[in-house]
Amino acid sequence: MEYALYTLCGAVLIALGMSLYACRRVAVNEKALAALDWETLANLTGEVGSIKRSLQKTNSRISGMSSGDPMQSIQELQKLQLVQPEQAQLKRGG
Repeated sequence: MEYALYTLCGAVLIALGMSLYACRRVAVNEKALAALDWETLANLTGEVGSIKRSLQKTNSRISGMSSGDPMQSIQELQKLQLVQPEQAQLKRGG
């Protein structure tokens, strides 16, 4: 019976310590967020959105570079180079 009493007292002390720790964390968070208002929150949300869009563009560019056969891309570029001088000659003559 004596062990059960010591075990329960230990559990109560652990629960008390955990609750004090949780109260301390809440107080620290409230102090840190005291200067945060709705305008600042809206600005931060907008900045996060713009960063996400730029990351998505960068990722799509990177995936576009790595996808596909590089030889096929080179052949397409050569075809475009052959077409461009003809178009330039047509513009000069007109």
